[in-house]
Amino acid sequence: MSDFGPLTRQPSLATRVSDELLEAIASGRFRAGERLPSEREMSERFGVSRTVIREAIRTLYAKGVLEVSEGRGTQIATVSASRVTEALEVYLRGAQSQDLLRPEHIAEVRETLETRLVELACARATDDDLDAISAAHERMAAARDADTAAVHDAEFHRLLARSTHNALMLTLIESINATMKAIRSTSLSTEGRLPIALAEHAAVLDAVRARDPEAARRAMRRHLDGSERYYDAATEAPA
Repeated sequence: MSDFGPLTRQPSLATRVSDELLEAIASGRFRAGERLPSEREMSERFGVSRTVIREAIRTLYAKGVLEVSEGRGTQIATVSASRVTEALEVYLRGAQSQDLLRPEHIAEVRETLETRLVELACARATDDDLDAISAAHERMAAARDADTAAVHDAEFHRLLARSTHNALMLTLIESINATMKAIRSTSLSTEGRLPIALAEHAAVLDAVRARDPEAARRAMRRHLDGSERYYDAATEAPA
């Protein structure tokens, strides 16, 4: 009996069909807006029942990969960046609520992403990009409370990500921003933090304008370290 190992559960037929369809979409064999073959045709192609095909389609529909419209049947959905951002935001918020994602975890990811994205911004940001970032910085400086400043703080970082002209970088930063509202407000409400944060932002922007990636990276790291330090001080302070 010692020669026998545990049995592994094989994926269901519906799962295998949905995986095959996902691969076909990812590889470009099916394109956004294109209709899927009929249930009968897919049933014959895959050698499975129509019930299996329906289950696979329901799975992909639930994931937002397929959409059903009257008169056009089932077709490949156009997956917008906003939909991806919303899905990732839901996941991150859920992870936070279950204490699976703590502020220090977000800080670790931000350091990895944002110290790299400022390097890319140095190489790719246009004059219009830089003007938009500067305007967000000015709005943050004019804010009269921490919550408003936090909104413009998030926009400053979002516009930096946009200036990389990397859609995935922007999507990731937008998703992280959505989870950081309370963190930013708490940090910026700490006495003395707002003017320091503004000076740190100015240093990042100056380095990007100068097309100096090493200086931009150092400035961003100082800013992120400062944000984390003030947040920790605010949350550890006695009531």
